[in-house]
Amino acid sequence: MGIFSIFTRKKENGPAMIATLPVVDNLDAETTDVLQQTNDGAEEKKPLTVSYATGWPIDVIYGYLHKNYEEQGFKDAMTNSDLAFRDLNIDIIRNKILMVFREINLNYDVTKNDIEIRMETCRTAGLLSTVTDLEKTMSIVDAHKEELRQLEEDFRNDTNEASIPLKSYECGFLRGVATIALSGTPKNTTMPKMTSTSPEERVTA
Repeated sequence: MGIFSIFTRKKENGPAMIATLPVVDNLDAETTDVLQQTNDGAEEKKPLTVSYATGWPIDVIYGYLHKNYEEQGFKDAMTNSDLAFRDLNIDIIRNKILMVFREINLNYDVTKNDIEIRMETCRTAGLLSTVTDLEKTMSIVDAHKEELRQLEEDFRNDTNEASIPLKSYECGFLRGVATIALSGTPKNTTMPKMTSTSPEERVTA
């Protein structure tokens, strides 16, 4: 799952919400060149990385669910084509993603609790416009929580888009097994052990 980073979301005229969330190691992203102004006013092209980017923790889950494990499955099959080895690796991927689901849900729970406290404080202070902004933010949190619930259910049932990681791994593994079969290389082959014989042994033989 990789390192942890600080996720910060700011709204104009509103407080910042800060949370800690896991970062996907190889989050699929697109890179494009955009014109940006330098300090002296000149324009130059710089790469801009764009991901699924709602700007919320749910992006981490999208990153994992969109990740294609086919190449990893293929490489694993070339190392060991035993189906028990495949099933073990699939379990590892599944449990890793389920752990990320739990962490992201906890992240949203902390954010939701923080918003509720701020709303109560702002109501007491009569800051009604801020309360309205916080209510809108809360509606986003609730929508993401529901989306997470549905995604996790689909992932556990191996259905819809949430099935991509495990199915892509299995597809890659089977491709590796087929490659081995077509090449005529026995499964789990090992190099024969080389033994040396003395001149006396060769004469006797």
